Amino acid sequence: MADTLVAGDEVIVVGAGVVGIAIALQLRLEGFAVTLLDRGEPAMETSYGNAGAFAISDVIPLAEPGVLRKVPGWMLDPLGPLALRWRYLPSLMPWLLRFLAASRPSKVATLTRDLSALLGRVNQDYAALIDKAGLTAMWRRHGNLTLYRNQQEFDAALPAWQEKRRHGVQWQALPRSQLLAQEPLLAEEWQYAVRVPDWSHVDDPYTFSRGLFDAFVRAGGRFMQDEVLATVAGEGRVSGVETARHGRLSADATVIACGVWSDRFTRQHRYRVPLESERGYHVNLPRAGVKLHHFIQCASESFVILPMADGGLRLAGTVELAHRDAPPDWRRAHILLDKARRIVGDFSTADMTVWMGNRPSLPDTLPIIGPAPGQPGLWFATGHGHLGLTLAATTAVLLSDWLQGRAAETDMQPYRLQRF
Repeated sequence: MADTLVAGDEVIVVGAGVVGIAIALQLRLEGFAVTLLDRGEPAMETSYGNAGAFAISDVIPLAEPGVLRKVPGWMLDPLGPLALRWRYLPSLMPWLLRFLAASRPSKVATLTRDLSALLGRVNQDYAALIDKAGLTAMWRRHGNLTLYRNQQEFDAALPAWQEKRRHGVQWQALPRSQLLAQEPLLAEEWQYAVRVPDWSHVDDPYTFSRGLFDAFVRAGGRFMQDEVLATVAGEGRVSGVETARHGRLSADATVIACGVWSDRFTRQHRYRVPLESERGYHVNLPRAGVKLHHFIQCASESFVILPMADGGLRLAGTVELAHRDAPPDWRRAHILLDKARRIVGDFSTADMTVWMGNRPSLPDTLPIIGPAPGQPGLWFATGHGHLGLTLAATTAVLLSDWLQGRAAETDMQPYRLQRF
């Protein structure tokens, strides 16, 4: 049984991405003395460039049944929806083998249940945190649209949508006439869509994450920009961290929430966690001049369009499996431009920027949330993959409940580190 903390106890949160920020804010609002640590500026790594979506309908894991036959295509097409760089195959093999094992139909059914248990409470958990942070105006609760070219494409996707409905995801099928009523700019090529009313997004995920961070500081939280080198032990438990500039910092609990960089701490404690980089790219078009109302997903092209303020767009999508320090393949960003033009027509590329980030991916798509086995005082919240923004508030609430010994509404067993 993990230690139980009370208000006033000191907690260190390592990692100032959106997950770490949300945890730090939640704990501070519940009365803990919280120090948030990161080697860089808050929200400037992976959280800076994500697609801005609260993807509550993504209940089916990435390792879907039949994924094995897709692997050769990933290796042969460097610009495909999911690409795997050959030279990193040896180091990625343990992750890939677990990924394939997770694609067994019985396993997918279990993982879908476990993902939906988290995603089904996202809006509830975020509502409270967003309200306390004063960010309600940034939360666009307009739903989303997943586009299909024709009836055949929609029919092929229908079993997955029916499975999602069985797990509580509400959706509506829209023919072309109803689709145009929602988004008049969509090209003639797109004849069908599925709308998920409870899906939502933010105009700019960096600004949103910084807003949560600012709320943490206003509430009395402390941020220190420093590199955490290791956790430290004292009296049979993890008692804090060793930092590069400030030396040893003590705490009653230490939470590791630094995404793909959490591997430093899993290795330190000899946990075998298959954490790899699920690299994502985006193109930012602040002056695109395209006014959209909904977050747009294109199922066949595996990419998304985030409507930003003042007619701006962010194009994101595709997954690349490679080492986190591998040089970016910017072709994967630029191909998104042609994909987007086939959906919304032409747009301005003035002041365009491209970006790549390392999403922390586990082969079963479930994050790790909970206490470290055999290490009192140490907790992990990592491995959220493409659901980091989506699950940040839920992770924060669940972890806070666990730290304080409160009974959770959600069974936390599936998210423990020990499953590996």
